[in-house]
Amino acid sequence: MSLLQSPSPTASTRIADYMDTYAWQELPAHIQTEAQRALLNYLACTIGGAATPSMDAAVKGVAILDTAKDTPVAGREERCGMSSAALLGALSASAHTFDDTHLATITHPTAPVASACLAASHRLSQIGRPVPGTRLLAAIAAGIELQCRLSNAIKAGGTAHMGWYITGLSGGVGTAIATGHLLELDHEAMVSAIGLAATQACGLRATHGSMAIAYVPGLAARSGIDAAFLAQGGFRCSSIALDGRNGLLDVLSGATDATAITESLGSRFELLNNAYKPYPCGIVIHPAIDGCLQLLLKHSITTEDIERIELDTHADAMKLCWRRLPETELEAQVSLFHWVAAATVFGSAGLAQGTLAAIQDSRVCALQERIEVNVRPELRDTQANVRMIMKDGSRFEAKVIDAIGSTRNPMTTDQLAEKFRALANPVIGVDKQKAVFATWANLPHENDAAALLHIMALS
Repeated sequence: MSLLQSPSPTASTRIADYMDTYAWQELPAHIQTEAQRALLNYLACTIGGAATPSMDAAVKGVAILDTAKDTPVAGREERCGMSSAALLGALSASAHTFDDTHLATITHPTAPVASACLAASHRLSQIGRPVPGTRLLAAIAAGIELQCRLSNAIKAGGTAHMGWYITGLSGGVGTAIATGHLLELDHEAMVSAIGLAATQACGLRATHGSMAIAYVPGLAARSGIDAAFLAQGGFRCSSIALDGRNGLLDVLSGATDATAITESLGSRFELLNNAYKPYPCGIVIHPAIDGCLQLLLKHSITTEDIERIELDTHADAMKLCWRRLPETELEAQVSLFHWVAAATVFGSAGLAQGTLAAIQDSRVCALQERIEVNVRPELRDTQANVRMIMKDGSRFEAKVIDAIGSTRNPMTTDQLAEKFRALANPVIGVDKQKAVFATWANLPHENDAAALLHIMALS
């Protein structure tokens, strides 16, 4: 036995054991539905982000690095190589900070997984091995599930620095598992794919407020798809890369307990703890936005009459979204102060409220200076208290228990469909939007899932 292998089962081998017999038809109906909902939210985000400055810059860079033109990119005319298409798809899905979030760990699971799976499905279709829609959805479900479980294990270690961008730590592994399922990797190859992805783990939250906030999920998509194809080619990696000595968990937190990754795997689904965003900003801001919008609906409030706004929030709202008076759209995506002020001034919290015009609006800037934030340890990350104190001495208060989009108050499929239409129509037009939606809706009956990527592309 190699010194790099373990005499007892490791997290990687247990995952591979599970994937050996994993199949769509064995998933409960509500998990099948949730996998398809996750994909719809992803399609909205990746198409909606395709025309952003972040994507324009990334596509130009990729064109220099990658001269291949075989794989479409959602919402774009350009084509590139498969691995680059996976990166760009995830980057686009993250560009507006509108992608889904696993609330327990603040990882964003679907962007890297779905981007890689769609790119790989296109490649497999090209070589005469079309991927049925159910297999694509099964791969996405597995990738999300195991990415979130690995994120739980990283967090359970207790000492991983908050500055790690966890999507980059766990996303590549989830993506490798999902892509490996499409490639029908055998047990040994799946173990290697997991290890190869784990050794590429990366990502710093210092990227927040810049284009690179979306680069981290893109790297996860590329590392995962590369790992799976390398493993298919026979490139081997240690089975202890996740939970062994000097493995991912050990390096991040000094712990090697991988119980959270595989315990009750197949009977308890972490996928159900994934949330979809109604607002294009950090999810830890959402409860405060909800509170502001509730007060505006209930009371006749004029911004100029507000003396100050007092917020009680979960600690993560200030740890991750502490910026006051952001100067750019990317900084505003992670600014609690901007979104509370903008939602109050405009009575809404959509893409328009994150534009430079909204950021520079004198009313929004002035109101930010009158916001006071109190971190309350008793509040969950889905909760906030918002108090608006008026200049005449009157006070209005909202207590948000479960923010819209949280697992206890999830977005409905109709709401996700409306989000999809709102994001897709300006980028690909109504006709293509309708075609993508129809293909998504019929995906469990599609024989070649690559059709979805073809329809989303402008070329």
